[in-house]
Amino acid sequence: MIAKPLRISSSRLGPSLALVLVSCLASFACSGKKGESADKSGAKVTQAPPTRATGGNVRLPSNEPRFLNPVLETRFNRANILLFEGLVGFDGTLEPVPRLAESWEQSNEGKTITFRLRKGVKWSDGTDFTSKDVAFTVEKIRNPGVRTLWRTYFSGIESVKTPDDLTVVVDYATPYAPALVSWSIGILPAHKFADTDFATAPANMEPVGTGPFKLTRWEQGNRMLLARNDKWWNGKAGLSSIDLLFGIEDKLAALKTGKIDFANIPDIGQWASEAQLPDFLDRFEQTTSIESIFRLIAWNGAKAPFDKPEVRQALTHALDRERVIDDVLLGEGQLLSAPFFANMYGADSRIPPHAFHLKLADEKLTAAGFPKTDGKRFELDLITLTSQKLPINSEMFAIFQHDLAGLGITLKVSYLTPVEFEARHVAGTFDAAFFGWLRDIPDPDPSALLHSSQIEGGQNFARYNHKDVDGWLEEAVSTSDRDQRKSLYAKVHAQVHKDMPYTILYAPYSHYAWSRKLRRTHPADVSAQTRFPGISRWTIESANSDEQ
Repeated sequence: MIAKPLRISSSRLGPSLALVLVSCLASFACSGKKGESADKSGAKVTQAPPTRATGGNVRLPSNEPRFLNPVLETRFNRANILLFEGLVGFDGTLEPVPRLAESWEQSNEGKTITFRLRKGVKWSDGTDFTSKDVAFTVEKIRNPGVRTLWRTYFSGIESVKTPDDLTVVVDYATPYAPALVSWSIGILPAHKFADTDFATAPANMEPVGTGPFKLTRWEQGNRMLLARNDKWWNGKAGLSSIDLLFGIEDKLAALKTGKIDFANIPDIGQWASEAQLPDFLDRFEQTTSIESIFRLIAWNGAKAPFDKPEVRQALTHALDRERVIDDVLLGEGQLLSAPFFANMYGADSRIPPHAFHLKLADEKLTAAGFPKTDGKRFELDLITLTSQKLPINSEMFAIFQHDLAGLGITLKVSYLTPVEFEARHVAGTFDAAFFGWLRDIPDPDPSALLHSSQIEGGQNFARYNHKDVDGWLEEAVSTSDRDQRKSLYAKVHAQVHKDMPYTILYAPYSHYAWSRKLRRTHPADVSAQTRFPGISRWTIESANSDEQ
């Protein structure tokens, strides 16, 4: 019997305006082995990285970005978070901390935030960072012609004023609970986009940022090399360079052979066996965490027969999610009944997930007007990304295909490139879509998946449109009262549980391992919500110093 590492959930969240942070990674429990860093990612903002920087190179796996522009990029990758910074960062408990802004004040019943920017911040090309860059970034996010996932967080802004180079005053039409944490969006350099089309500007591929690293080489389809940004306002990063390697499918094998130094291990079988062997434990640190992420299927509610709630309910009853967790994940996950993260408030604990029940699914399909004829009902085309072509998903889909076949439904899984997936999503030419959902900001608001405003240009893959749900979501983000938000999200939960625009398959536990040569390392440092100062504090044991 292999002992499982301790798991912990998020601790108290919520600073000014009782903000509750909704994110992709909430908290981590480390194994405490030799060389492992405790969760010190909440280091004081005024504390620069250690002067004993070791230099050296670290190799990390990553998705390849389409844009080196945090406003345009739709998928998490490790490049943008190392090149760009927001006004606000996060500490180890996902509390907001100053980053490009050294302080802020909230006033006017939470409708106004005044940011005081840091003095002396430079872009990596040596240009001064000013409030004009902040205003430019917001302008692009709010431009309807720009396709960005961040618009939902900035739609309530009435004005952005820049009375001087180091002051930004943001006025919201109404109080907005996630307002402060949304300013973790990476700020763009206005001067690099002057007189260019925003979507096709050279700066999207040749970025200039304020972060601890800068781009030196991009071998498309292969790797990206980032070098230490010596103009970084917070001192000198411990590492001299970072290699981001694309397309690594077997991360454990790449880790063991030295191709990479740090990895998440998505293959549960590998984690439970190879990663627990004495030789592996001697060479690598490891940890398990509960994170703000879940896997789900979006049913295309704009296409028959998936436009009927009864059909979506039936399909949910036909998916044996408990078996997936027990047999495929080896218990390393949990069921959810709505798109609320397992480690945050929002979900109504009184509402259980729809149970696996093939007979009930059959009855619901017949009642909805889809009786089985000659053993058949319809074909279901499920799209997902090529990056999801993993053994764990293949096993899950095989279980689903077997049970759906008994109902007369043929499940076809189509693996698509990011460009193809996006095109099918925009055109609506799919029956269902499988993906993992994590938030850009730490707050439990599920509007990105459920609000009708996110159907065009957003993440509402299901084309879900419910007037009451829209209203409850809008009311929930307009108050800082957590109890009131809980009450409103309970209404959302009940309605979504009935309509089933999405089937939440499971919330996985995440597993990480990294070389023992790394010091001060934590998985949260390279997550979508990076803890500040993050990877800039990593060092390498016994690396030759390259300091000048």
